[in-house]
Amino acid sequence: MSRSSVLEHVKPAVRAISAYTLKEYEYEVKINQNENPNDVPAGLKREILDFALERSWSRYPPFEPDGLKKQLADYTGWRPDGVLVGNGSNEIIQALAAVFLAPGGRLILPAPTFTVYRLVGTVQGADVVQVPLKSDYTFDCDALEREFLDNGDMIILCSPNNPTGVLYPRDGLVSILDKTNRPVVVDEAYYEFSRETAVDLLESYDNLIVLRTFSKAFSLAGLRVGYGLMAPELAREVSKAKLPYNIDFFSMAAAEKLLDNRSELADTVDEIIRERNAMIPEMNGIEGVTAYPSRANFILFETPFDPKAVFTTFLGDGLLVRDVSSYPMLGKALRVSVSTPDDNRRFLSSLARVMETLARN
Repeated sequence: MSRSSVLEHVKPAVRAISAYTLKEYEYEVKINQNENPNDVPAGLKREILDFALERSWSRYPPFEPDGLKKQLADYTGWRPDGVLVGNGSNEIIQALAAVFLAPGGRLILPAPTFTVYRLVGTVQGADVVQVPLKSDYTFDCDALEREFLDNGDMIILCSPNNPTGVLYPRDGLVSILDKTNRPVVVDEAYYEFSRETAVDLLESYDNLIVLRTFSKAFSLAGLRVGYGLMAPELAREVSKAKLPYNIDFFSMAAAEKLLDNRSELADTVDEIIRERNAMIPEMNGIEGVTAYPSRANFILFETPFDPKAVFTTFLGDGLLVRDVSSYPMLGKALRVSVSTPDDNRRFLSSLARVMETLARN
């Protein structure tokens, strides 16, 4: 009897989707992944390294990162027993999907949004329902609320939304929370750049979950630390879906050190916000470019040209931007991360050259 492949037993829905991946390119300026261009200050790095050298590597980290939870409670204004720490906020998303989405359950998402949500929901066995944004790339709050209340088991709202940079309106969020006890997840990965949060609503709504990350404003994308804020009783249940010892001692120490010294990072965040606000009108001043308002550390923009040609022309100029034209609705769009003033000036000069070059061709 012939032996069949184990791949026949992989869920058909999993085989049908593409993995989340990025191709490697050579570049001089990296502005494609919404990272903070400013590294952790050298002095803080040395303090973290000194701790790591003194601490035994043969022993597990604390079973619960209680010290980090207390610091996050102080930073966010929420309670320590309502904080979950993850190996990146993506791990919290996976845990929420495992807890709330049974096979055949329905995950409601705006579209376009961060592609990992759909990936996690599909792997879990859920049906992912995508509700298109409006033509100006703002949220269609009425359609999202209607779809969720009629058919949804969980909804995830990225605010500011990646890749469009738009905030979910507070009144729209409250409207959903008032009408259901099903889980409403608000991903605030870019909170520090928008300074708009739903954390104050946690006290009133035990079905609200707020996600945050250290990867953006805290310059810690190279280590994986994210967290979720929710009702304490819900945190206890969701924690059952996380693996034990999910945060290594080094990442934990780095996050604690950065929270202790967050004032040292505040100026870099302020600079990114100023640069973002200055770049959008400058981009719109280049013929053929439409740059959209953003409350994050990136800008979505469109041109009349093939995005792949725009991407390639930028790359020839040494700049690595993000082609997001495969996202729903975004067939002409790219995304640029706001970087240092020098990088941003270089991007603007390159953008003008790219437009002139493609217009001639």
